[in-house]
Amino acid sequence: MSTKIPKTFKSVIYSTHSVEDCASVLSIHEYTPKEDLSKSIVLKSLAFPINPSDINQLQGVYPSLPPKTLEYSTNEPAAIAGNEGVFEVVSIPPEMNTNSINDLNEGDWVIPLYANQGTWSNYRVFKDPKELVRVNGLDLYTAATVAVNGVTAYQLVKNFISWDIESTGNEWLIQNAGTSGVSKMVTQIAKINGIKTLSVIRDRDDFDEVAETLEKTFGATKVISESQNNDKVFNKEVLPKILGENARVRLALNSVGGKSSSSIARKLENDALMLTYGGMSKQPVTLPTSLHIFKGLTSQGYWSTKHNKENPSQKIDAIDAIVDMYKEGDFISPKNELDILEWDVNNASDTEVLDMIKYGITGKGKKRLIKLNW
Repeated sequence: MSTKIPKTFKSVIYSTHSVEDCASVLSIHEYTPKEDLSKSIVLKSLAFPINPSDINQLQGVYPSLPPKTLEYSTNEPAAIAGNEGVFEVVSIPPEMNTNSINDLNEGDWVIPLYANQGTWSNYRVFKDPKELVRVNGLDLYTAATVAVNGVTAYQLVKNFISWDIESTGNEWLIQNAGTSGVSKMVTQIAKINGIKTLSVIRDRDDFDEVAETLEKTFGATKVISESQNNDKVFNKEVLPKILGENARVRLALNSVGGKSSSSIARKLENDALMLTYGGMSKQPVTLPTSLHIFKGLTSQGYWSTKHNKENPSQKIDAIDAIVDMYKEGDFISPKNELDILEWDVNNASDTEVLDMIKYGITGKGKKRLIKLNW
């Protein structure tokens, strides 16, 4: 077994929940793993993001929670926080590889296939290579965030509509929250596949600058404001010119809710689909009756955790496709979209690490990503 493996691991754990102050339930715990490491896959953590779903789990309000256990030698049953992250394979038993597609090698970069595995840790142990997905070829920041944002974006674009680009050459999707991480990935994936995107963003002083970045850097076909999205005159007189002749707006991606969701749904063609995968406004999705009766609108939800638990092969397919796009230079690293915090594994005190993660949970602005410096 590799001499790189320490005798003790260090993880960010919790035993209770708090809606008011979810960061307060966390602690740093050092323990001796109970698994036989000579017969296990040992992973070294490279980076992990702090996602809204991670925070919701700490609050105890997320529909899917990891089981709490005494496996980490705690006084009370506990779980390791976090659902996403990228790891390096440190050690793998030779007998575990059988010349199959799931073979792993030391040095491979991998991510967990399933949620609720606990990623906020310096080391983790897995028993089955089928529970891991190789992400060799990605940069650190793409690899650390591909399981949630990347897979979500890919599946939203590819898994629900049978696009027919060759027939019309003018097929569209519309999405709100156009500046979000998922939305930026949606526009890239759509552009690669010949699908045009109409991205809606909130009104702001620097609207033109933000819109230009989304269009020129991330591949959105056209960016409009929420006020334009809601404006009847704009939708009747200006929007048709933007869409062009024989346009088919076949898919709406909603992560805002409220009036924004009804406005993007109104732009869909007959028998189209709206997928709701978030609710940033905390307002309900309200849809006109006429869209259901006269236009045959289908509105359904998408929850990546449930979808990929039921269809793990689809998650693997999405990751493989993103790796290929990244290697071809068609997929932009989210590095500049992240606030990167560094965990000095060999020198940082437990208090410093915990304070950093608490800041990552409570701070405003960009999504935080913890990078482990070894």
